[in-house]
Amino acid sequence: MRVTRLGAFAAIVVAACASPQQKCIQTAQAELQAIDQRIAEVEHALQRGYRQTPEIAPRTTLHLCAWPKEPVLFCTRHAPGRSATRVAVDVEAEETLLADLRERRIKVAALSAGRIATCATLQ
Repeated sequence: MRVTRLGAFAAIVVAACASPQQKCIQTAQAELQAIDQRIAEVEHALQRGYRQTPEIAPRTTLHLCAWPKEPVLFCTRHAPGRSATRVAVDVEAEETLLADLRERRIKVAALSAGRIATCATLQ
């Protein structure tokens, strides 16, 4: 998750410094990059055989604490925790989704190429 947030932050910083032509190209390639990322996720899930679904579950931790006039005590602290649950993938459904994504990528790549060609006129 941090890599994604860091990548988004870096994209914002680069976009702020980009020329109009570069911004146009980034916009034209955004959908294509999203599809590529989704294809990679599906391929990875098929390779592993499961997906990890993030969950927020409350956690209680036990620690030592002391009070001014009392001996050492055990205290508890409640905090939200994060965990991931493995969910088996339906191989047939994932392969169908992957085929659909690859077909969609071909169409979006052609659209993206056309948009990038129009970006060449910007300065």
